[in-house]
Amino acid sequence: MTSLEKRAAVTAALMKFSYVGLLISLSLSTWVWVQEGRQPSVTIWLIRVLPLLIFVLPVFRQQLKGIAWMCFVSLLYFASAVTEAMSPFVIWINYIELALVVILFCSATAFIRWHAQAMRASQEA
Repeated sequence: MTSLEKRAAVTAALMKFSYVGLLISLSLSTWVWVQEGRQPSVTIWLIRVLPLLIFVLPVFRQQLKGIAWMCFVSLLYFASAVTEAMSPFVIWINYIELALVVILFCSATAFIRWHAQAMRASQEA
C-alpha cells in the first residue's frame, strides 16, 4: 500500500465517521436537545437530514463525483451550523455539528484528491 493509498484510507474513514456523526447530531438536535424556540418535528428533521442522506451510497462506495457534490451540499450545513453556533440560544451540540461539518468537508476534499492521485499512479505503473 502506497503513501497515497494510506492517506486516502485514513481520510475515507474520517469522512465516513464525520458523515454518520453529523447525521446523528442533526437528529439529536432535532429530537432530544432542541434549541429554545423550536419544537421537535418530523418535517424539520427531514429537511435537515434528507440532503445528506442522498449521499449515503457515494460516501460508502467511495464514488468521487458523488463525494464532490456532497462537499457542495455540506457548505449549506456549514452556513447553518455557524449561524446556530453564533446564536444567543446556542447549545453545546451546535458546536459539535459545526466541528463535524468542517471535518466532513476537509476529509472529503482530501480523500478526493489523494484517492484520485493514487488511482492515476496505479494506472501509470
